[in-house]
Amino acid sequence: MSIQENSRNYIVQSIVLCCILTICGLVVMKMWTLDLWTPLIVSLCFVLVVDIASALVFRWVATKHSDMLTTFITGVSGFRFLAALVVMAVWYVLSDRTSMMQFIMVFLVYYMASLIHHSIFFSRVSSRL
Repeated sequence: MSIQENSRNYIVQSIVLCCILTICGLVVMKMWTLDLWTPLIVSLCFVLVVDIASALVFRWVATKHSDMLTTFITGVSGFRFLAALVVMAVWYVLSDRTSMMQFIMVFLVYYMASLIHHSIFFSRVSSRL
């Protein structure tokens, strides 16, 4: 598979993962009558922005500097972690205790799913390149 196809597949898989997680979140909202709209939207946007940016940077790194792929994969994980901390810190400043716990629960589900997807995808891709 080419680098372009790998990058496109990563984006498509990320979008599908986000759709599945969002549908699960909507089901949870309906079952327990919770108001999780804002945490769902923030988490969805975070994962989509980080994953699409990762795929586009991956495409560039793999074509221009293929010897740096392992550093890239580690760097993306570190960037994702720091970005998640910033998002949670901003939410902490702007919210109360109850909404903070709901946000952390929703955000961590999206974050962990995205991290697992990233690890599995790039371990397979890097072994093929």
